[in-house]
Amino acid sequence: MQITGIILSGGQSTRMGTDKALIRVNGKTLLENAIAICKPFCSNILISSNHTKHGKFGYKIIPDEIKNCGPLGGIYSCLNQSETDWNFVISVDAAFVEPEFVSFMISETVDLDAVAPIHNFGKEPLVAMYHKNSLAEIKKMLDLGDFKMHNLLNSINTKYVDSQIWVERYPKIFGNLNHPDDI
Repeated sequence: MQITGIILSGGQSTRMGTDKALIRVNGKTLLENAIAICKPFCSNILISSNHTKHGKFGYKIIPDEIKNCGPLGGIYSCLNQSETDWNFVISVDAAFVEPEFVSFMISETVDLDAVAPIHNFGKEPLVAMYHKNSLAEIKKMLDLGDFKMHNLLNSINTKYVDSQIWVERYPKIFGNLNHPDDI
């Protein structure tokens, strides 16, 4: 199965105070880290960003077609450009996702619109699989001004996969870097 990796790196990084995608952690930028997570599984990688400097790694930058909609707008724009049915979406600040978890998520795709992790602390819509079938519902939500990722997951055919065992094995797996102190 061919999969496109969609890296969400177009956020304003207001809490961090600087462009998160270009922050270095363990010798690599967060964007390089997200690319490394996607590469083994994805035949193509798209970077959702309104910043041309994110193109320095050689992957296609997809600007938001509809501005100021948060991650939902980035996913919409990238799904429109994706050439595969299934797409692995990861936020650039999700620095601790394990490759074997990506493989697990891919194995859970069947006749659905999305596959999203769920665990004791909640759902993870920004480390998830999305099928292009979800485009119509995303567009409808954007037109209505509803930009909440959880509402999207609730309105499409989503399989929630119990990921608590992954959290227990890798406690930081869904941790993200939002503030300087998080680094």
